Amino acid sequence: MRIPPEKVDEIYNATDILDVVGSYVSLKRRGQNHWGLSPFTTEKTPSFAVHPGKNIYKCFSTGKGGNAVNFLMEMEGLSYPEALRSLAKRYNIELPEKEESEEDKARRDEQDSLFIVNEFAAKFFETQLHDTDEGKQIGLSYFKERGLLESTLQQFRLGYAPDSWEAFTESALKKQYKSEFLTELGLSGTSEKTGKLYDRFRGRVMFPIRNQMGKVIGFGGRVLTSEKQMAKYINSPESRVYHKSQVLYGLYLAKQQMRNEDLCILTEGYMDTIMLHQNGIKNVVASSGTALTLDQIRLIRRYTKNVLMIYDGDAAGIKAALRGIDLLVQEQMNARVLVLPDGHDPDSFVQEKGSQAFRTYAKDAAQSFLDFKLGILRGQIDPSDPQQQAGLVRDLAATIALVPDMLQRQLFVQDLANKVKLSEELIAAAVGEATQAKQQEAAREVRREQFREARKKEETQAEVKDLRGFDQLDLANQEKELLRLLLNHHDQALSLQALLGEEETAESESVETVDLPTYLQQELTELQFENPHFEQLKNDLFRMWADQQRIDMAHYFSYPDVAITHLVSELLTIKDAPSENWRSKGIHVPPMDEDLAASVQSALLHYQRRKVAKLLDEVYEELKAPEEDKEDELLNMLIYLQGMRSEISKKLGIIVDGG
Repeated sequence: MRIPPEKVDEIYNATDILDVVGSYVSLKRRGQNHWGLSPFTTEKTPSFAVHPGKNIYKCFSTGKGGNAVNFLMEMEGLSYPEALRSLAKRYNIELPEKEESEEDKARRDEQDSLFIVNEFAAKFFETQLHDTDEGKQIGLSYFKERGLLESTLQQFRLGYAPDSWEAFTESALKKQYKSEFLTELGLSGTSEKTGKLYDRFRGRVMFPIRNQMGKVIGFGGRVLTSEKQMAKYINSPESRVYHKSQVLYGLYLAKQQMRNEDLCILTEGYMDTIMLHQNGIKNVVASSGTALTLDQIRLIRRYTKNVLMIYDGDAAGIKAALRGIDLLVQEQMNARVLVLPDGHDPDSFVQEKGSQAFRTYAKDAAQSFLDFKLGILRGQIDPSDPQQQAGLVRDLAATIALVPDMLQRQLFVQDLANKVKLSEELIAAAVGEATQAKQQEAAREVRREQFREARKKEETQAEVKDLRGFDQLDLANQEKELLRLLLNHHDQALSLQALLGEEETAESESVETVDLPTYLQQELTELQFENPHFEQLKNDLFRMWADQQRIDMAHYFSYPDVAITHLVSELLTIKDAPSENWRSKGIHVPPMDEDLAASVQSALLHYQRRKVAKLLDEVYEELKAPEEDKEDELLNMLIYLQGMRSEISKKLGIIVDGG
């Protein structure tokens, strides 16, 4: 259902972008903007700006930008209507709705249907666990033996899939759920022999996987028999609603406590997470059987920068822990590792010794990533072999090189030097080599990406140039500056005398002021912007002003072309603000556009001058080999353009040789 325009306005008016973005990013005020590290990429220097006065954000690292609605769409993977509904719920705004387009409705209904089918499956498995003899005897008894309480079963919505080839599928088809949805979600499979659907989860206890909003997006199923040919766990496949590398099991129940304790405890398995949660340790999630990914780390970073990793002590667990450490350090997280006593995992430890003993042990025994990695690597080498010893130091130096904070990095250098009995200079040199190697690899990757992009552009013969690439061309900065002024000051009336000077104003009519859009539209008539996105936005702004005598910024944050949305948010965000320290030193830095008329006239004249210069180049080129009977026309055009250039240059105070 489409949200009425008046309700969209109400949502926009009620939304505080600092409140919304602040739930994900730590922001500090600097000048007009609030700044923080980009939630979309890895960076050491804040390039993510929020302008509360205009209710917009801009990420200068990735080019993304917009308002709170766009931000939620980017962060949570929501559609535009879903983001609006989320904000409406946040600010207690009721939403009477109207019919939406058939295309939008079909797309939304299809995704909603996938969630509905998953919800049906979760309830089916819960019912099988609690209300059938098979479920009680096999599934429920298993969970009870593992020590789970009834309240825990309900909180995590645990269930049981009956040992049948068609029990779930028949039930779903009777409810008229589409077979293609059942197979996409991996709840049913298709027999190669008969072409019929069958239950993919059979004779397994079921762990619903929910996203951070609580919706069921997939399942993990554990078999209870010891048959070797059967996988112990099977999980839902990737679908339109489930991407395992972007999901943390238990996050929906853990996120608030992660914020409260400023710590995320990261385990490997479903039962580890469930048992810790049952024992009052609620800031715990699992990586759902996958190696820790960047997307999962960035998900954690929305709630805390501190991670305590608990991995099994087997070879696979150690390998996963070592890889996870480097990723966490790279993402500027504070990573510590807890090695439990032999024979224990979090589940068994907390059952045997209790939650307080676990907390105490975690506090006392947790190791820094450096100590953990050093202990593991030392156990894998011959201490009498200098080559292996050097390899160990280089491996650890490579991890230290990932630490973004210079002071912390130096402390880790000192710590490692003491532990391996080498000088700090040698360790620092190894860290420097690792840093250089990382930078070289990053540069190579940039070149490879540039090559791939160039090949891609050649192959597709793209007509629209990338906005960033176009920034480097002659006219782009002038075009962008004019759009910036138009967007930020469209409601301003300017003095004609300030714009044109006393001589030209004296010859004009009695009108003393002119609104900025009207003035720019008059001055830019027949001057087409070269960047297609810039030209599209310019014409759209002029049309909106002509029709409504106002420019509605919200229009561009639900614009069908996302490049326009990002462009508008960039132009509305002032990237660089003067340092507050300047004022304390008695240095006055005038605010941007303090003299708006001067800013407008300067931008316009510079643009016109560059445009004329380009036209002159084109005429010069044609005069090298003019078409028959066209030489006189070209010479007249040359004289006219030279005169224009001279006139514009005079206004700008620029001396041009040869007129």
